[in-house]
Amino acid sequence: GIWGEKGSGSGQLDRPSGIAFDADGDLLVVDTLNHRVQRFTSDGGFLAGWGAYGEGEGQLNMPWGICVDDQGDVYVADWRNDRVQKFAPDGRFILSIGGPGAGDGEFNRPAGVAADADGDIYVADWGNDRVQQFAPDGRYVDKFIGDATLSESGIAYLMANARPMRYREMSVLEPQKRLRRPTSVIMDGQGRMFITDYGSYRVQV
Repeated sequence: GIWGEKGSGSGQLDRPSGIAFDADGDLLVVDTLNHRVQRFTSDGGFLAGWGAYGEGEGQLNMPWGICVDDQGDVYVADWRNDRVQKFAPDGRFILSIGGPGAGDGEFNRPAGVAADADGDIYVADWGNDRVQQFAPDGRYVDKFIGDATLSESGIAYLMANARPMRYREMSVLEPQKRLRRPTSVIMDGQGRMFITDYGSYRVQV
């Protein structure tokens, strides 16, 4: 079925962008233009919500991605505030990660967020063309800039088409490997990271 309608009241949405299920099967929805997160039952019943426009702790400015970790804590990519915020299941503010910039641990419009089984946090840093990894306490750990290779279908296409193969041979390949405007990231049970490489029309694993 379909539920929700445009508006700013409880249970109403304005440009929802991210969704995630919690352990109880309830759905958390990032209500982007209302600058908040709302929780619904799986059949659309409104339960609760939190957040308001602003820059302070627990406030949001066009939030985008969302995930729930194994403890039930909620991470929200706070797009216009260039940070990720961590909330308890009831919406209580716990932690803020990052700030504006291009250095390690800084963001330029974080779009997606994921947590793995160890509690590490991965953020699709859209404007900086990378994914960053953080420890559960918010400490910067590592960054991933992409290292794409050709798929089997890509290789078959190049082998069968001389012109694209020649263009490839004449170009600088290094930039083609890298992430461009990644929008989301998710981890699977085997510890693999899947990144939507938006600017290159592909997924990197």
